[in-house]
Amino acid sequence: MARITKADLARRLNVSRVAVTKAIQSGRIADAVVRLGDGREMLDEQKAIELWGRNTLQQPPPSDGVSRQPVLPKPAAAGAAAAPVSDRQLRAYIESLPEDEIPDLNDSRARREHYQAEVSKLAALQGRGKLVVTEDVNRKAFEVGRTVRDQMMGIPDRVSGMLAACGDARQCHQLLTDEIRIALGALTDG
Repeated sequence: MARITKADLARRLNVSRVAVTKAIQSGRIADAVVRLGDGREMLDEQKAIELWGRNTLQQPPPSDGVSRQPVLPKPAAAGAAAAPVSDRQLRAYIESLPEDEIPDLNDSRARREHYQAEVSKLAALQGRGKLVVTEDVNRKAFEVGRTVRDQMMGIPDRVSGMLAACGDARQCHQLLTDEIRIALGALTDG
């Protein structure tokens, strides 16, 4: 019974050391682990390779000697029944990813907590009325702009006859000022 390390098995199977560790943790090759008296763990080479072959989704070996990542089955064409990806296929795919592409669980949790806190903060601000929906603001600004335009465009129709009959510049000025004040006053009331 030849004993090898996890790193040796990873090289022998052309996978990452993390994939071997995860295979042990998930129980797929746990029976091949041999604990030495000094606390170290070694693997029974023959048993580990046999269990790996039996319990792990296998990819055909690369013909050019280059390691490739397993590929999940592609979704079926439109109209055809989609073949679901099994948990085993998904696990094998994740385990075969390079270590730097697998997000750390603590990082993922911290990121999730951060975004949940942001969403909660935004919901609280919206509940207090300190945060409003952009569409509501745009709609209200459009309504106010339309009201201003309508009120100001109505002034010439209301005062043109009076201005034509008025010969005094002060009286014309006062008439225009009063009409503008009335038009803008309608905005504050409505």
